[in-house]
Amino acid sequence: MIEESNNYDDDSVVTLVDEDGKSLKFEHLMTFEYKGEWYIALAPVEAPEEGDEDEGEEIAIYHIVGDEDNEELETIEDDALLDEVFAEFCNRYEDFEDADEAAKLDGDGDEEE
Repeated sequence: MIEESNNYDDDSVVTLVDEDGKSLKFEHLMTFEYKGEWYIALAPVEAPEEGDEDEGEEIAIYHIVGDEDNEELETIEDDALLDEVFAEFCNRYEDFEDADEAAKLDGDGDEEE
């Protein structure tokens, strides 16, 4: 279940509620289409629990199912599909970051003298 979070200034934070009713906050990185299906990429807002030795940034990718009024997120069980979707996310995110960086560089060159 997806809940919009109004507790943050940043509109990119969403709260997911798991099957046990536990609320988890995530930063929305991207929603994208791949092979006719929709996916969402999220990053946890809260720091990993103590003892978690994973040093890399965790990214969660879910398959979006249902209509706009009743969307649900499903985990991707097929490892090969998950790898494909993650690769697509990485390509799109890299393009997004490159475009953002290019826009910043273009802005620096437009200073008035």
